Order: sequence, then structure tokens, then C-alpha cells
Amino acid sequence: MTKLLNIIIIVLALALVAVILYPQIQENRPKVVRFACDSSASCLPFLIGVEESLFVKNRILPELIFYSDPDQALADLFAGNADVGVFPWSTVFKRILDNQETLRVFISEDFRQSLPVDAIVVPAESRIKDLADIKKKKLGYPPQLRDYIQPFLANINLKPEDVTTVEIPFSDIAGKLRQGEIDAAWLLEPLICTFDTVEFRILHAGVLAKYVSAPFPGAAVGFTPEFLKSGKALLARLKISTDVAIALSETRPERAKLILGKYFPYCKEVCGGCRIPELQRLVEINKPSVSALAARLSAAGVFDQDIETSSIFVEPAKLTR
Repeated sequence: MTKLLNIIIIVLALALVAVILYPQIQENRPKVVRFACDSSASCLPFLIGVEESLFVKNRILPELIFYSDPDQALADLFAGNADVGVFPWSTVFKRILDNQETLRVFISEDFRQSLPVDAIVVPAESRIKDLADIKKKKLGYPPQLRDYIQPFLANINLKPEDVTTVEIPFSDIAGKLRQGEIDAAWLLEPLICTFDTVEFRILHAGVLAKYVSAPFPGAAVGFTPEFLKSGKALLARLKISTDVAIALSETRPERAKLILGKYFPYCKEVCGGCRIPELQRLVEINKPSVSALAARLSAAGVFDQDIETSSIFVEPAKLTR
């Protein structure tokens, strides 16, 4: 009888240990995380994380999903088709206004005027000599810039009807300019560094920071409130991985540019001249600049109401064990 009782006690003790340890074991297992990437330099933290095995080292199995339309990509994120993504800040604002859904942001990317990530480019022989000359011309732009056309034109004293603006997929816009289907192209890196200065010239660099909002918060990296329920262990591993990726972009920018060249072969030979965004960790995010951009877009008529930005950012405690 005593022997049987001892066996029962041991079995119950093992069961109790299993119950206690099982959630921890599950929480620390490698997990697939799907990253929504655009085709610009903004997705650099994800690419570095993959190429330097930072995600894998932190038990994250990354899957990259490249998108063309940021509005649709953010909708897909909230539909559960991706886990983490990088999006223009204007896309984040629109989602709040149109769907009452807030991306929880833990990285922001600043497009500096001193090292501009955007530029308007024209053929070298073009008669367009300054920004005012795009009046009655065709200006092509990628989907990432769609919400900034209106304030840009207003700030160079042009009306929307003064310029024919054409939204073109990121991968096609350079070809359209080369073929003469558009007169000028508003580009983002890593496209700008691919343009031969003999064939093309930069009309104006750093347009976003000069004519839309300065300093210009170019992109936000975040996830849905639902993803916050994934557990602190996964969130902490995600933050550790991306923090190291940001550190590499700061300390080894040439390595970061080579990684861009691997994913975007058209700039493989020239990505050394590519300018990359300033990546800001959660505690470094310039929150006033995000709020200022939202206010300027509302004032310009892009949005019909003000946007409260304070609730967008993840609380640091959520990303620590």
C-alpha cells in the first residue's frame, strides 16, 4: 500500500512539473513570424535580421512577404496574413481613421534631409530644371508616396490639376521613366542609386523632409494588438533581433547596403552609394515628428480629422521578459 502511494505521489509530482513547465517550453520553441516588406530600403531591419541569422539565433523562423500596395498590406496584416510589417506612417494613420485599428509600433524610420532616401529624378536632357517646371508634366511615384503628393504640390505652389500624377508599382517606375512614359519620377532608395548620372539627374533630393514634414518619419514597423498576445518571450526575442539589426545598420552601413543589393539585384553593383534611413529603436523614436506629420497631413486635407498618435507606440514593458 505504501509503495502504491509513493508511486501515485511521484506520478502526481511529475504531472505537476509538466503542467508548470509545458507553457514555458511552448513559449520558448522556435516560432514562424511572417514579415510584410515593401520593396524599398525601409525593409532593411528585416533583411539584416534574416541575412545575419539574428532571427534564427533568437528562435524566430522568418518568412518575408513582399508587397506592392502598403494599404492592402496593412489590411492583410490585420486579417492575420502577416505578423509584423513595415509601412509608411500615412498608411498607419489611415488605418486608424478608416478602420479604428491601430498598428502597435516599436521601430520608426527617419528620412533625413542630410542623407535623403527620396528624390525626384528626370532624364539628363529634360527641360525640367526645377520643381516648378513639373507643371503640366507627368510625375510618376510609387504607392508608398501616394499620401504625400497633395502636400508636396501645395508646398511648391502647384495645384493637383497642374500636374499629371501617375502611381506606378515600385518595381516598374524606373522603366517607365527610361521609356519616356513619364517626365519625372519621385523615387525611394534603393532605386535612386541605380540611375546613371549620364542618363539621368536628380532634380531635387530630400523632397519629403523639405516639402512635407521635417524631420520626416518615413516608415513604421509594428504589429497588431492581437500579436501582442503572442507572449512576452516571443516579443522580447523579436525586439532583441531587430535592435541588433539596427545596430549593424549604424555601425556597418556598407554591410547593410550589400544586403540590400542581394534582395534587389538591380542595385547590386551600385548599392554602396545607396542612402539608408535612420532606424530608431522604440526608446529613440521621435514621437513629436510623428505627431507633426499627422497634423500636417490633416491640415493639407489628406485626412479629414486630427489623429491621436500617443497610443500607437508599444509600451516598453510589453517587449521585455
